[in-house]
Amino acid sequence: MKWYQKLYIGEKIKKNREQLIRNVETGAGMPEVYLITLAANERDLFDIFLADFLFQPVLHGHCPLIVGVAKGWHEAVDIATGIALDAYRENGDFDVRKFLQSRIPDGEEMIYEYPMEKLKKRKLFRFRK
Repeated sequence: MKWYQKLYIGEKIKKNREQLIRNVETGAGMPEVYLITLAANERDLFDIFLADFLFQPVLHGHCPLIVGVAKGWHEAVDIATGIALDAYRENGDFDVRKFLQSRIPDGEEMIYEYPMEKLKKRKLFRFRK
C-alpha cells in the first residue's frame, strides 16, 4: 500500500502513526476508520472509504495513494475538504496532486510504502447440509 509521507490524521484518531498504519495494513479491524485516497479517476479529487474494505485482498493490493485517515465519515469529509481548500489557497486551483507534492521537500519521495505484512487469515464459514 502507498501512503502519503505527510499523512493527514484526524483529531479523533490521533495515535502513534506507525501503529495506525500497521493496523490498516494488517486488517486489524478498526471500526469507523475511514481512508482518504487520491481519486482512482481523473474527474474526482478524493475517494473516501472504510478501512475495513481492505480486508478484501483485491482492494488491498490496488488501493490508491492514502493521504488521510479519520475516525468517522464526517471527520474524513472535513479533512478532504481542508486539503482541497489548502490546495486552492496555495495554487489557485484544485490540483490536489500538485499541492501534495509541493509539501514535500525537494529530493524526498512523496509516497512511502511500508513493508507489506500479510493480512490476518479469516475463518471461512461453511454451511453443512
